[in-house]
Amino acid sequence: MLTGSQPLDPKFAEKFMKSREDEEADFSEDQIKTQFIGEMFEGILGDAKERKISLGLRLEWLYLDIKGAFYDLKYAIRNHFKWRKTIKSIRPWEGFDGLLSVMLTHLKDYIDTEEKYGHSEEQYRKNKIATAKETVEILERMKDSDAYYSKHRDEVNSRYPKYKYLITEYKNGGSSSSGKFITQGNGWTGKESGKDPQEGYFEFINGKFQITESPDQNETDRLLAELEEYHKEIKNAYKQAARDSDKDFDRLGELLKENLYSWWD
Repeated sequence: MLTGSQPLDPKFAEKFMKSREDEEADFSEDQIKTQFIGEMFEGILGDAKERKISLGLRLEWLYLDIKGAFYDLKYAIRNHFKWRKTIKSIRPWEGFDGLLSVMLTHLKDYIDTEEKYGHSEEQYRKNKIATAKETVEILERMKDSDAYYSKHRDEVNSRYPKYKYLITEYKNGGSSSSGKFITQGNGWTGKESGKDPQEGYFEFINGKFQITESPDQNETDRLLAELEEYHKEIKNAYKQAARDSDKDFDRLGELLKENLYSWWD
């Protein structure tokens, strides 16, 4: 979506128009030297040796070159401090995460500048700042993609007992965790993980974790039903996390399409 320039703030517009009036005075009809049909700047930016350029104009150009170089140096120093954390954290293999870091730093810098120096009409300026801030919020959520799921997972976990895992240590120093279990009497009720998992009441027999007869089968069945419901809610948490992520991607696309050309107007 291409957008045109936005209305200026009245105070800035008055100053801008006064500057334009002063410039236009130098281009009135009584100031015309000659006219011809050609390319833009033809005859103006040709070979300097063939043109009569006054010393004053040469000094003015030199001043502008020096001013531009100073301006570039000023922002090079400023950007070093503004961007150093972002630049230091980016790695070639990060891909999307690195891109998000750059977008976040640039948008936050833009918001600060717009709030201090923005010259659009108030309603346009407020809208630019609000949409840029909304974009920053979305990008920060995207940067921690695991948070989409952990938010819903933690909410599910808060409603259930804290399940334990079967921890297996190996002679080579490795270890693994599997299944989910909760204490019942002198043993554990739960469900193994992997292919063809067993579920029910387990105890450690001769150092081995084995399924055995429950001291209270009704309680075992209740705990297993609760565990099954927990697994269903965890699956739904994954699905909701995916929906939340898709929603953010869709909204980000809308914000960029509607504002990318106008934020820096």
